[in-house]
Amino acid sequence: MKKFIFIMTGLLLVFSLFSCSSKKTVKTKKPFSYDNDFTLEVIVPDTSSNIKTKAEKINKKLTAVELTKLMGNGINLGNTMEAYRGWFHSTKLNAESYERAWGQPETTAEIFVAYKEAGFDTVRIPVAWTNMMDYENGDYVISYEYLDRVETVVNYALDADLYVIINDHWDGQWWGMFGSENMETRHNAVMLYKSMWTQIATRFKNYSDKLIFEGANEELGNRLNDDTVFSAGAKGVLTETHLFQAVNEINQCFVDVVRSTGGNNYYRFLLIPGFDTDIRQTVDVRFEMPEDSAKNKLLVSVHYYTPSTFCILNQDADWGKNKEDWGTQDDYGVMNRNLAQMQKFVEQGYGVVIGEYGVSMKKDGDKKDGTEKWMRNLVEKSEEYNYCPILWDCNSFFKKTGTLGFQDPELAAIYKK
Repeated sequence: MKKFIFIMTGLLLVFSLFSCSSKKTVKTKKPFSYDNDFTLEVIVPDTSSNIKTKAEKINKKLTAVELTKLMGNGINLGNTMEAYRGWFHSTKLNAESYERAWGQPETTAEIFVAYKEAGFDTVRIPVAWTNMMDYENGDYVISYEYLDRVETVVNYALDADLYVIINDHWDGQWWGMFGSENMETRHNAVMLYKSMWTQIATRFKNYSDKLIFEGANEELGNRLNDDTVFSAGAKGVLTETHLFQAVNEINQCFVDVVRSTGGNNYYRFLLIPGFDTDIRQTVDVRFEMPEDSAKNKLLVSVHYYTPSTFCILNQDADWGKNKEDWGTQDDYGVMNRNLAQMQKFVEQGYGVVIGEYGVSMKKDGDKKDGTEKWMRNLVEKSEEYNYCPILWDCNSFFKKTGTLGFQDPELAAIYKK
């Protein structure tokens, strides 16, 4: 049995939600205060890797802006490791069962080799860490089997010479606990988040800087008010101002927890999700990047699916007003202006990652008119602005079964270039 290395006592949150850092001055009214005098005890086991037992080489001088140039183009291993256990109603299945839950194939090393051969230098591996964690009953320990499986998949990607991003991705939307009107539920959200990232960071603390941690997905924003298994359909109570502050505090907590685990995590690149991963809200002055003990090691992530009537809605859907084509002068102008807004972060020394982008297909499986133009322009503008764009794909454009790779030669050419 692995030895417990420490006990993390609960936090008495009087002046701050997290108490992860006393350095940050927050000008807005505190969204949370706890009148209850209680503590929660969370036992965090030693989750150190049995594969990487010594620290790999890490470039302490490499900056986040320099890193994005090396990361090149990326692709998501979509709907795979983040497929959630909702309808299984069990945390006891084998790890691969959850991996296949949303219709994706079991991940193999060959998939990542194919990514590399197609022209990608980065893969984002979204993960749902509570698949084998009974957090609903106060157990915040990630299954060793699940950690082992994620580590195996990460090593597939690293062996293919890819940069790798792992995060906590939707995960049944436990994140709505942060916005609950119940103070104990909010407190438990802090315990879960800190416990989760302590275990993940400890497992991967010896890995090189080709492995990047991302603190969340699209949850840091309005989704903190989502209903959860604890609120039975009730929405959260945070105002917009409080949501911005909660996002800033969660991001600060993420940085502090990872850095506290030591090893290569002192200098690891960390990807900070923007507010709702939306460009407009992330460039808002109320969104603040965390303070960091490491210099020039933070990146910021946004997603891009604009216009949603073209990128998200199915062209043949019978609801909503769908955009049937893309490629006018106005279309290019909107995308270019949107992407240019993120230059403010590059100028401040932060790397910029477009963590997801893409265009949905028609119902018949064909691509929409203008898809190649939309994707090519995003990739080319990202190169111009020094962003790392990461395509969202779920065995659609890039096949992970049969003949691996892009089936469409026009799209394949974008990434080969």
